[in-house]
Amino acid sequence: KLDQPGEFAAGYEFSAKVFYDKLDFAFEMIEEMAFHSDFTDEKRWKELLEELKSRGQAKLLSGGHSAAMLRASSYDNPMSYFNDCIGGIAYYKFLEYQASHFEEEKATLIAKCQEICRLVFRKENMLVSYTADAEGYRALPGCLAAFAEAAERFGGPETKETAAFAGGSHAYHLAQRNEGFKTSAGVQYVARTGNFRKKGYPYTGALRILKVIMSYDYLWLKVRVKGGAYGAMSGFNRTGESYFVSYRDPNLEATNRIYEGIPTYLESFDIDERDMTKYIIGTISDLDTPLNPAAKGTRDLSAFLSGVTEEMLQKERDEILTAQTEDIRALAGITAAVLEPNNLCVIGGEKKVAEQSALFREVKNLFA
Repeated sequence: KLDQPGEFAAGYEFSAKVFYDKLDFAFEMIEEMAFHSDFTDEKRWKELLEELKSRGQAKLLSGGHSAAMLRASSYDNPMSYFNDCIGGIAYYKFLEYQASHFEEEKATLIAKCQEICRLVFRKENMLVSYTADAEGYRALPGCLAAFAEAAERFGGPETKETAAFAGGSHAYHLAQRNEGFKTSAGVQYVARTGNFRKKGYPYTGALRILKVIMSYDYLWLKVRVKGGAYGAMSGFNRTGESYFVSYRDPNLEATNRIYEGIPTYLESFDIDERDMTKYIIGTISDLDTPLNPAAKGTRDLSAFLSGVTEEMLQKERDEILTAQTEDIRALAGITAAVLEPNNLCVIGGEKKVAEQSALFREVKNLFA
């Protein structure tokens, strides 16, 4: 929620793409999943936990950069903490524990899933985003009314408990762990995160250009070309959340030192007009890509939920198109603010993490 820094809303999403004459079938399938799922089959639970754990392990090994970045951000950001719990390292650890302690945990697991469905899948919590032309829209009101009635029957009357769950704030136990996760792989994923808005810096479209510059110049040359990593990435969000992360990196401490050098690099940033124009073109090409109707619907829903307006998007576009080298140099303070908290998380080879354990507050195995 861009107008409320640090605040966010979590949701559970069902989505479907259908021909117009099959819209009623789509709602029937969503109704079946939301209101009639059977959580009591213990044999199926055991199979699912093992399957999810296996998928999670593969995801962490192939996408270690995303997992490390999310984990580092979770040290001081509630939304990242939540996302780590439902899809990151914390989620994998939950699956690992549930699979290995299934017999003693199964009753609680089943009861909690049934309770969560009752609290979440309620008519008063429902928001529908629908993308169609006029012909497709004509079928929606009838299908939606039937679905809403089913939601009302399933959830029952609203109570203090359900209202508190939907509208209440939740406490997250944030702490800077600076973890080094050991694996059997011989490469590292080195992530640093921080939030520039916490230091009073506003978001600017020039940060999108900086992302391109990092990808094609500084991080590319130092982390990939000279350092030997498969890749290096950066990102700067409207909320202020930002990151630098390497992908399949043979180094660890050396890459962290490269991140530390970004503000100094930007302070002396100087290129000619032709190169600056190339960076601007590269940025705009990523910003203004053609979208099909489904993608437009997804974009518009995200903008609606987070409070992004057309004026904000146009302002960002103008800042990109009019950016000069001095605007890039001015970003040195923003990158320094991102690096200042020293939020570091690494998923890496056992030997490398152990050798450079002084960088971490906690060193542990990624997999049990």
